[in-house]
Amino acid sequence: MSEEWKWWVGSEEDRFHTECDTREEAEQIAREEYDGAWIIEAVKTTSIKLSDYFDVNNFIENANDAAYDLCDPDGDCNVFDTKADAERDLQEMVRAAIDTWQEKHSLKFVSWSFAASRNREYIPALTEDPALPPRVEA
Repeated sequence: MSEEWKWWVGSEEDRFHTECDTREEAEQIAREEYDGAWIIEAVKTTSIKLSDYFDVNNFIENANDAAYDLCDPDGDCNVFDTKADAERDLQEMVRAAIDTWQEKHSLKFVSWSFAASRNREYIPALTEDPALPPRVEA
């Protein structure tokens, strides 16, 4: 991950939507445009691996559901009965194939989330009493 720390402003403590290059810019926007808001310094998530969302247990369960018509009506309907070590191996192999596919097609999936954050703080509006200390969150 290439860390690029930016400042963000948001009207809610856990929702940020205005990106800033400096703390001073974030503070100014919080005071003037939001009439008081939260600021945070954060690194935005740059790329998500699709393979992280492949789950072998869900896959096998869905396959068993789809193959229901192949079941013995008088027996157990678990067509794809596998052992834990085989499932782990399948999970690793499929995730590797997905990674290869994602790289081959230069697919970059980006979410709206922070990979890391620090320095969360509430900046009061200019109309609020400046003698009061700002609220600071860890």
